[in-house]
Amino acid sequence: MQSALTEMIGAIGEDGFVAVAAEGLRGAIGFDLAAAILHRADARAEILFDGFAPAGFGEGLANYARHTHGISPMVHPVPRLGAVRASDFVLDGDTRSDAYLVWTDEEEMGFRTLGWPERCEEIGLYVAAWSGVVELSFYRARGRACLSSEDLLALGELSGPVAAAFERHGRFSRPAPVSGVLSARECEVYELIIAGCSSEAIALRLRISRHTVKDHRKQIFRKLRVGSLAELFAQSRRAN
Repeated sequence: MQSALTEMIGAIGEDGFVAVAAEGLRGAIGFDLAAAILHRADARAEILFDGFAPAGFGEGLANYARHTHGISPMVHPVPRLGAVRASDFVLDGDTRSDAYLVWTDEEEMGFRTLGWPERCEEIGLYVAAWSGVVELSFYRARGRACLSSEDLLALGELSGPVAAAFERHGRFSRPAPVSGVLSARECEVYELIIAGCSSEAIALRLRISRHTVKDHRKQIFRKLRVGSLAELFAQSRRAN
């Protein structure tokens, strides 16, 4: 695991940092799939790394981030910090109904998210970073020997160094202030977008047309090199 940590530290400041962190730890403990999710106090969840899509389970991870993370006993109501086993958290689904959940005794926690791989052993490493909790989770088909208590303890002992690496990466990769990139009007539009205003609300606030708002939005996305609102919000959070 120390070699995985060394690789992670070496990737600080690089675009693929989170992938290196998740995949390095996954390989170190001998699991098949990895994912990284950022959980925030406002109950939103953001996918930082998707190791599910190449295996055909991207929809399951997306459903977890959008719909079902709030029911997971590993993150709700407060994410656990350190290394934990999913098998230590079991829910009773008799009184629960959700289109994105499949309740079955064959799963470690008594359920799986729709689109999720079946019958997985799951280990999670939760660290405080980026104004929230980063979940690094690892999965493999059950049937092999479970991760030993010693290896789980060793993974948990990396919590501090991993959190420090994420925080350091966040500082190194923090984008330049938008005021040095965008025009004065684009900055106004940007601030309103980040505040959660719709295009219609921005148009009314600034007394411009919706078409003009869309033009400004395109320029903002181009200049800040983002392709979606999710990326824009993530970049804004790192800049603060």
